[in-house]
Amino acid sequence: MLKLTLATLSFLFFLFNYAFAEITEDMKKRAKEAGVVIERDHDPKRTYLANDFLARDTHMNMQLAYRHAQNNDPEKAAKLTLVSANRGLDYAQVSIGKMYVHGIGVEENVIEAYKFFKLSEDQTAQNLYLKVIIEKMTEEQIAIGNKLVEDFVGSYK
Repeated sequence: MLKLTLATLSFLFFLFNYAFAEITEDMKKRAKEAGVVIERDHDPKRTYLANDFLARDTHMNMQLAYRHAQNNDPEKAAKLTLVSANRGLDYAQVSIGKMYVHGIGVEENVIEAYKFFKLSEDQTAQNLYLKVIIEKMTEEQIAIGNKLVEDFVGSYK
């Protein structure tokens, strides 16, 4: 009988989600324009996984964003969070989604909030936050949000 450990399952999840991601010519072009060297295959919506420097910088942006939020500077916090969210960091996507819902550091925008909650792999965002904001959205707003998710391209900047 096959016995799978948590570590084995985690490795398989990584393998199927990231190891077989194809690096496209568009990804190479966008990375080069941003001065980023792609060192490993990654999901095109999770560009922060392209190399260790970008991953570290993305996480550091979030730490700085939290510091700015604590120091009552929501605009700087939102700007840094948005950079990390556009690189595909899921907890940054949840954070910026909340900022868009409440208009903290950014202009209130339920469609952008929907987009980032939907892009996030965070289960609370998928199951709770989306449910709450969908109740306040029109069918047209949801359609626009879904189109934004479909067209989303992770940023290397």
